[in-house]
Amino acid sequence: MQIVVHYHEIALKGSNRNLFVKQLVNNLRKTFQDMGKLSVRVLYGRITFNLDSEDMEEVRRRMSSVFGTANYAAAYEVPQDLEEMKKAAWRCFCETPGETFAVRCRRADKSFPMRSAEIERAVGGYLGDRAKDSGRPVKVNLTNPDITIRLEIVGKLALVSGQRLAGPGGLPVGTAGKIVGLLSSGFDSPVASWSLMKRGAQVVLCHFHSYPFTNKASLENCTLLADILTRFQYDTRLYLVGFAPVQEELLSLTPSDLRMILYRRSMIRIASKVAERENAQALLTGESLGQVASQTLTNIRVVDQACQDLPILRPLIGTDKEDILKLARQIGTYELSARPYEDCCSLMLSKHPCTKARLGQVLDLEKNMEDLAKLEAEAVDRAEILDLHWKGASVERTQIQAPVYKEGAQGCPLL
Repeated sequence: MQIVVHYHEIALKGSNRNLFVKQLVNNLRKTFQDMGKLSVRVLYGRITFNLDSEDMEEVRRRMSSVFGTANYAAAYEVPQDLEEMKKAAWRCFCETPGETFAVRCRRADKSFPMRSAEIERAVGGYLGDRAKDSGRPVKVNLTNPDITIRLEIVGKLALVSGQRLAGPGGLPVGTAGKIVGLLSSGFDSPVASWSLMKRGAQVVLCHFHSYPFTNKASLENCTLLADILTRFQYDTRLYLVGFAPVQEELLSLTPSDLRMILYRRSMIRIASKVAERENAQALLTGESLGQVASQTLTNIRVVDQACQDLPILRPLIGTDKEDILKLARQIGTYELSARPYEDCCSLMLSKHPCTKARLGQVLDLEKNMEDLAKLEAEAVDRAEILDLHWKGASVERTQIQAPVYKEGAQGCPLL
């Protein structure tokens, strides 16, 4: 089976377009790596590849995660000969139900002697006559046809296709640099990570947990969420950061109404250390303005002050919760995020958290915590690190760094 892939936004990249096309080709190879030898060609404004498989449903499932594709279709490749194009168009016509049809032609190769409109009329007349002879009367509808047959004359050949399927759009993953994304077990942060993958970023995932003060549900959920997200970017590094020692320090020396702000600032500093280790250029969170107490504009400003070297990207900052949930269902993370879990941020929180933290007060509190910087550095050194690799139909996990345990102040093992 041959597939023709079209892109849109990539075509606007001017002199850099080849870099984006090359990455898209690499990502297509990764997507279909387990479906036989993949023969890929780059033609003007489009990419074609051949598969041994004829399973179009599986192609549809996998193409839904290939960012950078505008649309795609199963296609027949024939010589630049009108009679051959007619025969291929008839095969596409027979494969598609409908009572009205249209023929669309685009000539990237202008050396073909017939104009596009002439080709459309010739092929359309041929299809109408053959349909009538076969007892399947159809009408031409150029506005809203049931069947659209497309002919693309490009690179000394012709591509003939029927039903065109929408791709996910965006830019190919791997073209926009590396970002460290803070990943919780909730709905928002997986969607935020997916959103920037769609803009071409490679996202290193960083999850904070409080085991053994909480159960392992968030750890397990986040690892499974990372598996799903790896489907969209093929290779993922996941940091599982034990946050309990930092929380012990904060719990004993800070007022309860400011704990969430202090938690967030500490997480940002730790994530910045991960970014330095991974050579990432920004941080990413799933915050949405006003959704919870820590996400007021005042508190976001106080949290941002903890990271002055890197931008903090918040793709969901103006997104309604219902829209976030809709995206979670679309990308397949909703069911996992809906599971009950104990998040590290829920540990020992105030019933009345501060919505307008004062930066001066927060800085004074942190100044008096002599061990905080050391604990934050140790959190990265003691984290578990997993590398996840998409193998077409499943994820392969490799442990790069095992978690390091120590005895906590309460006599229990802390990560």
